[in-house]
Amino acid sequence: MSDTARHRGTLGNTAASPRSFGTSAGLPVRPDPRLPGNRPIRMLRLPQVIDATGLGKTKIYELQGQGDFPMRVKITAHSVAWVEEEVQTWLADRVQANTTLMTG
Repeated sequence: MSDTARHRGTLGNTAASPRSFGTSAGLPVRPDPRLPGNRPIRMLRLPQVIDATGLGKTKIYELQGQGDFPMRVKITAHSVAWVEEEVQTWLADRVQANTTLMTG
């Protein structure tokens, strides 16, 4: 695709991102940030992810490797972060699964 087409917003199929996580497990696909109407993407660094989830660094990377946690995004050659919305969705799914187990 040419840079001109990309700048005009005439992208092809943008419904799914190649960096989506766990689509086979029924987890959501990351929305395409280039589409109009999407909120700005907030990124979380590792200490923020640890704080939000209560998990340790090793467990986060272990779950990522198993495909059970949102994948980090390489920001620069030496910097990674997680999409906040994906982490929040992951947390909400854990709460929902726990609620279902307790009431079901």
